[in-house]
Amino acid sequence: MEIPRPSRSCSLSHRDFLPNEVFFSVLTGEDGQFVRQDIAAEHWNGEPIECFGWWKSTVKHVAENASQQISGETLQNLFERLTAQPGESDTLYILTLLLLRRKLLRYEKETTDVQGNRLLEVYAIPTGTTYQILAEMPGPERLEAIQQQLAMLANT
Repeated sequence: MEIPRPSRSCSLSHRDFLPNEVFFSVLTGEDGQFVRQDIAAEHWNGEPIECFGWWKSTVKHVAENASQQISGETLQNLFERLTAQPGESDTLYILTLLLLRRKLLRYEKETTDVQGNRLLEVYAIPTGTTYQILAEMPGPERLEAIQQQLAMLANT
């Protein structure tokens, strides 16, 4: 399954986003496909009950976005390291969503482990390996820290 690219307008108000505007993205599923909603901050009511994940973003200028792009190889290497290290499952989940969007991972299915935790089964296209990733959405503060960590990677 492919994660849709961000829209240029709010899914609720249909107003175009402005440069540097904060918005929230929500990823749900419908008929075996990911559905993405981009919601302006003024319409955000908090984390939806039923979703694969959500994240906070800022509309960037095209030139700024291009200069901060992290290579797929760098992200794939980070993914491989995190799958081998227990304890950063929320970071691994966010990175998994990013790699799905970049088409470096392919969504296979969602399962539940014996403790009742949601797991995403993904296939790493570059390596031909299948992974079970804990679908652990971090809270807002932790999500901000993960985004900053990935932004630091972009600048190195």
